[in-house]
Amino acid sequence: GAKPYGIIEMSFNKGSRKEFFRNNTNYILQKGDWITVEGTGGVDIGQVSLTGELVKLQLKKYGVKENDVSKRVLHPSTDEELEVCARNKDKESEMLVRSRAISKSLNLDMKIAEVELQADGKKGTFFYTADQRVDFRELIRVFATDFKIKVEMRQIGARQESGKVGGIGSCGRELCCSTWLTD
Repeated sequence: GAKPYGIIEMSFNKGSRKEFFRNNTNYILQKGDWITVEGTGGVDIGQVSLTGELVKLQLKKYGVKENDVSKRVLHPSTDEELEVCARNKDKESEMLVRSRAISKSLNLDMKIAEVELQADGKKGTFFYTADQRVDFRELIRVFATDFKIKVEMRQIGARQESGKVGGIGSCGRELCCSTWLTD
């Protein structure tokens, strides 16, 4: 009869991004459930990765205060929402190739490692690596007109890139950071 802990941890894009959300709904959520949540200027869909007391430990580990968690859980994802999300995820590889070509044509010294579309297709996050500071204002304009989405650029390190891209380590096995390591 006890009320479950009001914050959950969600995993997006096969675990490459995790965020905390406030569950003010009456739904009892479990690990692995597909949930529709508030995104930036729209909605996003992800899987529940942690619930209950374990979320408290994660909040403490990352130094996040309970009051700072403002995004909300909306409802369990419907089949139609999951279908739209899957269609948008299919566009990501095509967008990655096109975005790399655009950045090369603008002579920018950067490498775009991954493109992640929000579930509703209104916003795209472009993860990139660069040695120096890059002025990508023109690039954002081109991306916004070409892909017709809100663009967010996020710089990542070489280790994060290898975790997203994947590969074989010196031991001959798949990279730990792309399989079982979460941080």
